[in-house]
Amino acid sequence: MTPTIKTPRQRRALAALTASDGQSVKQLQIEVGQNNIPQLMATLRCAGWRWTCDIIEVIDQDGKKCRPGLYRLDPEQKKLAAEMVGNREMV
Repeated sequence: MTPTIKTPRQRRALAALTASDGQSVKQLQIEVGQNNIPQLMATLRCAGWRWTCDIIEVIDQDGKKCRPGLYRLDPEQKKLAAEMVGNREMV
């Protein structure tokens, strides 16, 4: 199945994912302009895109450990995504 981009939000998410080695939910909320990032990522998976969500451990502003997710586009699809969103220099 060839992955597709169906909405501007999906395009912005893929652009953000091709521009980095990983994006947190908070980063994607800012880049995409949507609060429900897990839903958006699910729609990308249904559209044929493969990604992972790695749980990382960080210290929050109160000095407490927390474990946010870090979304990463499948390396095999990163170049395709960059070409589709017009960000060839971002791979």
